Amino acid sequence: MKYPDIKVTPPGPKAKEWVDKDKELVSPSFGRAYPLVLETAEGSILTDVDGNKYIDMNAGLAVCSTGHGHPKVKQAIKEQVDKFIHYSYTDFFYKDYIDLSSALHELVPGDFKKKFFYGNSGAESIEAAIKV
Repeated sequence: MKYPDIKVTPPGPKAKEWVDKDKELVSPSFGRAYPLVLETAEGSILTDVDGNKYIDMNAGLAVCSTGHGHPKVKQAIKEQVDKFIHYSYTDFFYKDYIDLSSALHELVPGDFKKKFFYGNSGAESIEAAIKV
């Protein structure tokens, strides 16, 4: 198949409905580049609510570098949900973070003491670096 695969000129009728509803209910503080209303995604292909297919050049906002629905990622998510969904390691200790730090310690080159910080944004990482 060749991508993009456009069934109806975007935004299609279903997407227009969702965009209008969003404008009515959601703060306009988000900057949307175009009216894509996502329905499903597999690998690097996005399908909108009107059936148009696109290549995800955004990688799910840089968090899906393995592609959407990667089997190993899905399995890891299922295993984690069976343990617990989320717990802040900033409040209590979390074994998997310690295990990850240990693995990174072995991978990072250099003969010096290494400590690791995990953040979810550049701003959070910069703030932590300033505090150090």
